[in-house]
Amino acid sequence: MRKKIILKGPVLTRSGYGEQARFALRSLRSRPDLFDIYVQPLQWGQTSWLSDLDEERQWIDQLIEKTIHYVQKGGQFDLSLQVTIPNEWERMAPINIGYTAGMETTAVDPAWIIKAEEVIDRIIVVSNHSKNTYAYTSYEAHDNQTNQNTTLKLTKPIVAVGYPTKTYEELPEVELELKPDFNFLVVAQMGPRKNLFNTVKWFVEEFQDEEVGLVLKTNMMKNCYMDKVKTLQDLKAFIQQLNKSDMKCKIYLLHGDMTDKEMHSLYDHPKISAFVTFAHGEGFGLPIFEAAYSGVPVVATGWSGQLDFLVSGDKKENFYNVSYDLGPIPKEASWENVVREGTMWAYPREQSAKEQMRSCYKDNKKKRQAHWKKNAKRLHEDFTPEKQYAAFVEGTLGVSPPKVDLEDIPKISIITSVYDGDEYIRPFMEDITRQTIFKEKCELIIINANSPGNEEKIILEYQEKYPDNIVYKKLDEDPGIYSTWNIGIELATGDYITNANLDDRKAAHSLERHASELTTNEDVDLVYADMLITDQPNELYENNNSNGRRYNFPPFSLENLKMVNMPHASPMWRKELHEKYGKFDDKYKSAGDWEMWLRAASQGSQFKKIENEILGLYYFNPTGISTNPDNFGWKQKEETEVYERYK
Repeated sequence: MRKKIILKGPVLTRSGYGEQARFALRSLRSRPDLFDIYVQPLQWGQTSWLSDLDEERQWIDQLIEKTIHYVQKGGQFDLSLQVTIPNEWERMAPINIGYTAGMETTAVDPAWIIKAEEVIDRIIVVSNHSKNTYAYTSYEAHDNQTNQNTTLKLTKPIVAVGYPTKTYEELPEVELELKPDFNFLVVAQMGPRKNLFNTVKWFVEEFQDEEVGLVLKTNMMKNCYMDKVKTLQDLKAFIQQLNKSDMKCKIYLLHGDMTDKEMHSLYDHPKISAFVTFAHGEGFGLPIFEAAYSGVPVVATGWSGQLDFLVSGDKKENFYNVSYDLGPIPKEASWENVVREGTMWAYPREQSAKEQMRSCYKDNKKKRQAHWKKNAKRLHEDFTPEKQYAAFVEGTLGVSPPKVDLEDIPKISIITSVYDGDEYIRPFMEDITRQTIFKEKCELIIINANSPGNEEKIILEYQEKYPDNIVYKKLDEDPGIYSTWNIGIELATGDYITNANLDDRKAAHSLERHASELTTNEDVDLVYADMLITDQPNELYENNNSNGRRYNFPPFSLENLKMVNMPHASPMWRKELHEKYGKFDDKYKSAGDWEMWLRAASQGSQFKKIENEILGLYYFNPTGISTNPDNFGWKQKEETEVYERYK
């Protein structure tokens, strides 16, 4: 069932999106039974690249090299996971997942909604603030094709998955020459959103006559020497403007690359007493999270992504809550197609910011330590790597993946009728035999309905290659599609049955996925999934011209089944279903499968859609039985008869 997934993102950069991409990789890596991982690295602005040569970095490098070789050979992917801003998303695979962080304002740009609707199947974001902002943003628009006014709004599934906590058995010492015993820590890049200069100003004005420190872990773009010089110059110039030359409080600049362990040593430093942020908004707020689960008290505004972890499930606030006002972002903070001018973010109130810093400073140290240690324990319990990895995997697949051992999956009989199929037979045989569980769990029953073609030569070639998996029978005359299927059912030795049409194609894990769903749902007799639609013959599921066009079948109910044949071209069902409800009615030429499913469902049989997964490729064959316009007359009569019988 392993799916080839390509992760596109700044996985090697020292940036928020870099850490996000690495968390995504760790999540995928936690399920080697589900994912065959490939990586396309991106740059992220002007940020530095990782210099660590640990096991994870070596593994990522191997994935990148593996991806280069695979793509050069024309390799395709089942899924793409794109870790970047939404206006850069693209269609890279049959299923595309967008994974983004940044909704620090009150609305997303229209370009984000358009891109998601055009090329993305599912979206993962880092916080409920990001999720709600994306989901609830809407714009009035005009459709030039229909000449109608419409509402531009996200319709794709979107879930929020936060980061996991990290633990280290041993942390390195970070030498800081801090004079005050009490020091606030700020971790933020210089820029309009982080509100760094107001943070410095309000701190100085509140503590100018006291031995209190403010440690600024900051930079402008890169952690190079020139960046350090410029950052230091700007900070000194700003502090001089405050005209507080006689101040007792201290301000320290901490600049340069730090590993995860070194950052956690910083939170654990005996003279780092609290974390403070007056940022206008956060997608998640990873440094705030790290400080909080390290037992450091946090002073922050009560708005945006950090509330997912600063507020517990019982709605208790576990931080010093700074009041704020929502207001328009400044023009210099806007970014075309990313941060929209006119949207709003939080402006911390100066007086409240000073009061909350003061409250944090004055709180009894012993009492404070006990409280924040308890809060850290809560976060480590609520945000374990296991929980967050599982949630991310579920968001990637769109479902909670069933855990089924291969040994637990029973034998599957694949029934295929062959007639005038020379054009399709070899690609079909290649497609079926590449199924992940073909050799271990499948028998392919090929029934030649007295075809005028030369398919037999190819069939026998593959039968010689897979003698234990392929059963071949040639008939003296063509009895019709459903009589042929009934013969296949008689020959079947599997507990599960599926049909495979010569001109359709399957995802490589399709049979395993269908069988896993049947195995884990004992009360279900049949499972089905959505299919992509192509007008080109003999394309692969992973490489086709569907451009996202698909059969988007509704979930199972008898009423839905009366309106549309949801199992359609590639269901899988239990063989015992025929013992209960009989075989296919061979008087039909096209509607016999729909009648069979209605007959079973009307007597209580339960079906199930495999949600949020596309597992097949349907060729809209202009000469096919069900798609040839010349057949529409008699097809409509058949369908009307079936509908009238079960309406």
